[in-house]
Amino acid sequence: MPVRRSQICVCVSKAYKYVLFQGHTLDIALKKVKHRVVESMASDTADALGLSRAILCNDLLVKKLNRLENSGNLYKKMIRHLSALLNAYYRVARSQKEFGDLFCEVAARESSSAANQAFLAFGEAHRSIDKQMLKVVRSLHPIVRDLNTFVEKAIPDTKLTLKKYLDVKFEYLSFCLKLKEMDDEEMQFASLDEPLYRLETGNYEYRLMLRCRQESREKFIKLRNDVMVKLELLDQKHVQDIATQLSTFVKTMMDTHAECKQILETTNGLFPIEVDLAQIAHKYNTSGRLSEDEEVPDEAKEDNSNGVIRNEEKEETLVDLS
Repeated sequence: MPVRRSQICVCVSKAYKYVLFQGHTLDIALKKVKHRVVESMASDTADALGLSRAILCNDLLVKKLNRLENSGNLYKKMIRHLSALLNAYYRVARSQKEFGDLFCEVAARESSSAANQAFLAFGEAHRSIDKQMLKVVRSLHPIVRDLNTFVEKAIPDTKLTLKKYLDVKFEYLSFCLKLKEMDDEEMQFASLDEPLYRLETGNYEYRLMLRCRQESREKFIKLRNDVMVKLELLDQKHVQDIATQLSTFVKTMMDTHAECKQILETTNGLFPIEVDLAQIAHKYNTSGRLSEDEEVPDEAKEDNSNGVIRNEEKEETLVDLS
């Protein structure tokens, strides 16, 4: 029965993966852990501890990662500040609306036409300020939403790609370190003029490590390019968007303050307002005497007279007892 070419390719691919899987030994896993630990150490500390390692020269991704962290913290602070500012503007807008409603209600109850128009104009001015502040809140809300998208989606996605890149990087460095150790071992046995069992049996392990390092290097370069592209896009977005959003924020605030100033300038000359307090103020009796309308009822007089008689009787009994 003839064997198809696709079946042969599948068998070769499985055998190749099995060979590569054999290269990921416990020694390679421990070397990956060591490189991950050494990555966060200073070179002097690692040398003092005697930790052998492979190093990538001119690896700027770590610096870019730190800069990305700083950008994320900056954006979070801006989001908190803008959210607090928008909440404050919303509360001020609601207060202005309540002021406007109160002044319009006072105007509706005022009998004088001049005072009515003055209170009404002042109340409408407060209502206009409320509308302008709500307009600011609606205009600045998309800025906060864009910043949240950058912090919650763009930066975590880049960090995930960086995490994969670092894993492949440590794997590649582990294979490089393993090959360096095997080369040193060969040189040591050659200097001692002693046979090495690995070389006498075909040096299979060394060739396997070479193949694994080549595969790891290809994955490392691919992920490195992906990370570089994402970081460049994030940098461009950070530089362009932050400038655009800040300019939009400043322009919106300036326009709003100018419009509120114009609204308040329309109320110049409204005060002082003449109000007839005699019609609305309560009349108080400051003489201390009861008026004719406030005479004491007959029942109260009888109660008072009975109280006087009872007091006199008590006084008489007291006199008799003495």
